Amino acid sequence: MFVHTLALFEWEKGTKKSSFSDSDLRILKKFNDSIQRAEKSDALTITYGKIYTYSFVGVIQIGTTRIEILPKLFDPERNQSLTTLSEKEREQLATTARKNLFSLLSFAGMIPYYKSGMSQYGKERDFFEFLIALFLTDLETVIGPHFHHEYMAESDDLSHIKGKLNFQQQAVKLPSQLHTFSCTFDEFSIDNPLNRLIKATLQRIQDLCRNEENKKRAFNFSSLMHDIQDEEINPAYLSQLHFNRLNEDFKGIVEFCWMILFGSTYSVEQGPQSYYALIFDMNLVFEKYITKLLRHSLQEYTFHYQEDLHLASDHHPEFVYARNKKRLIPDIIVKEQGASIGVIDTKYKPDLSRGYISNVDTYQMMAYCVANESDKALLLYPKLPAQDELKERGHFIVLDKLVKEKKTDRCVHIFARSIQMLDEKGRILKRLTKEDEETVRGLLDLKSNPKNISSF
Repeated sequence: MFVHTLALFEWEKGTKKSSFSDSDLRILKKFNDSIQRAEKSDALTITYGKIYTYSFVGVIQIGTTRIEILPKLFDPERNQSLTTLSEKEREQLATTARKNLFSLLSFAGMIPYYKSGMSQYGKERDFFEFLIALFLTDLETVIGPHFHHEYMAESDDLSHIKGKLNFQQQAVKLPSQLHTFSCTFDEFSIDNPLNRLIKATLQRIQDLCRNEENKKRAFNFSSLMHDIQDEEINPAYLSQLHFNRLNEDFKGIVEFCWMILFGSTYSVEQGPQSYYALIFDMNLVFEKYITKLLRHSLQEYTFHYQEDLHLASDHHPEFVYARNKKRLIPDIIVKEQGASIGVIDTKYKPDLSRGYISNVDTYQMMAYCVANESDKALLLYPKLPAQDELKERGHFIVLDKLVKEKKTDRCVHIFARSIQMLDEKGRILKRLTKEDEETVRGLLDLKSNPKNISSF
């Protein structure tokens, strides 16, 4: 089956015309409705024949059309609008964006890290095929000439006793069957849960791939697994997998298999209307990426990812309170020597709201500071090609007088900064730049004093 790939970038507003049939449009709407229910936001819509993309990246396959949505992670110096680019220029940017998306997802821990690495990038013309090629290379490396074997519990009637005799089954045998023994024993077998999962994934890849080389490699690998039974894999299947020193090399392989079959995917194959998607919300990717970046760069602090806070308390006349209501989950809580010193929230907004901190973000960060009993909040945005400059870089907010032990004035600093994601060659950074590192460290060390407002 020939599959046509349409490459788009995130947040494109009707720059491409769709060639979907009415049937495909119904499937697309059904797909987007499932995203809306799960994520409360759109992934891709078509209005008056034009395609609109949002914050989701990855691949969506509907019928014979595969839509690839890539992040704006390419040449950091490029300021030209995507709408004015030629098809050749778009493809050059798409190639860079595919590599960077892989690096970003790997670094953020959202896809398994591949030993084969970026050097394996070849003729694959979309992110999905690229990911499949890396997986197949790693699978060949990990398995090598021999499949994984495990001791599996077996039961069978044998001519001799092997393992343990099942007395209950042996006792109810007819006289004509007494020449055999009902035994339970362990067999060192390749027909085990791990290999069944890999086989099911290879079969799934054959159904989805359009790259002939990937399809051929998956078929050849699957054909060697004829002694492994086919099994329908469901989400509860993971409980059958147990890792030890003999099979720990397969952890990355299992993570990928799970991602293709269940994780980060949305698919329906009932009747003639079918679709498949492997997509990632860049809001989530960015917050995990920034958390890892901060941990690598500022090791004097600890960064706690999505730790629960509560904003409100039960009322007590003596003003003895415990925050236990109105649950909040900031992206990152910063601690130094065990004490909370600030809150960080990531905002993946390529347009930066025209360069100004939105009212919603201001109110949200105030609530985080009150709940966290801290006076510093950082809003971190991505620094991407062809985006607005951040004009508004902070607020200094004096809160009402609070009574805890005595009356004190309390103030909150809210800072907004853009973080560099790409180096000068357009590759994903694995550490903060020197400038960003000094900026974030300086803001976290800033003392809560109105006089320091000039440091914005």
